[in-house]
Amino acid sequence: MKNLINSLSIITVNLNNAEGLRKTIESVLVQSFINFEYIIIDGGSTDSSIDVIQYYSNSIHYWVSEKDNGIYHAMNKGILSAKGEYLLFLNSGDYLYTTNTLSDVFSIYHTEDFLCGSSVISKDDKVIHVTNPPEVHTFLAYYRATISHQATFIKRYLFNLYGLYREDFRYNSDWEFWIRTIILQNCSTRKLSVVICNYDLNGVSSINSESEEYKREVQEVLSIPLLQKFVPDYESQWQKKREMAPLYWVKSKKVLFKLISFLYKLAGYYNKVKNKIYY
Repeated sequence: MKNLINSLSIITVNLNNAEGLRKTIESVLVQSFINFEYIIIDGGSTDSSIDVIQYYSNSIHYWVSEKDNGIYHAMNKGILSAKGEYLLFLNSGDYLYTTNTLSDVFSIYHTEDFLCGSSVISKDDKVIHVTNPPEVHTFLAYYRATISHQATFIKRYLFNLYGLYREDFRYNSDWEFWIRTIILQNCSTRKLSVVICNYDLNGVSSINSESEEYKREVQEVLSIPLLQKFVPDYESQWQKKREMAPLYWVKSKKVLFKLISFLYKLAGYYNKVKNKIYY
């Protein structure tokens, strides 16, 4: 298999983010890996996004600009237009981390359903966090958490077999797809030791993670009958973990933990002395 090379479709969804789109396109076109097609689905932008797309149109395999029904509808349109073995969703404003990112990923031939890399999360050009995929993809890894959509390569056939992204979800359709495939269908995964992209924290899912609609979508997924066999146990453990979080934080601060331990012992000694004096 060493002579085989995986094919890839990169799908970028955009709406009125011309400068972010330009950054994304440029990060794709400078890749040293060339066995990919590039697809842009624009939601009918009214800024200069179309000018940006047309400027790079000779290097874009397919693009369209028309009103859609939301980000996941746009992604589904990209899926239906794609021909690659793997799909990568790189939204406008996000960009591939280095010029060799894709070459590093596809330096070997892959057969797994999901290739999961890391992403740098930034805001206002400042790094806030670096995501890392789990070693083992159990339900615990997805309960109250997720993997980076922009850093995950997905076998295209999975969408034919298990269905497209849910368009009735506004925020969590990618997470619902992980649950539907990785957890409930035991689809295969591979952890990549590669930073795939820089992720713009101003994305729609990030901004609205505390909204009621966001929470409703999460609860709808967790209400699947099979998941309800063990979700209550996970919720109980999660609550205990939250209650113990202050203690874990104190223990992580060695000097503070030693001080509190000393004060606790001192208080115990004081109580013993007081009891001897008064009793």
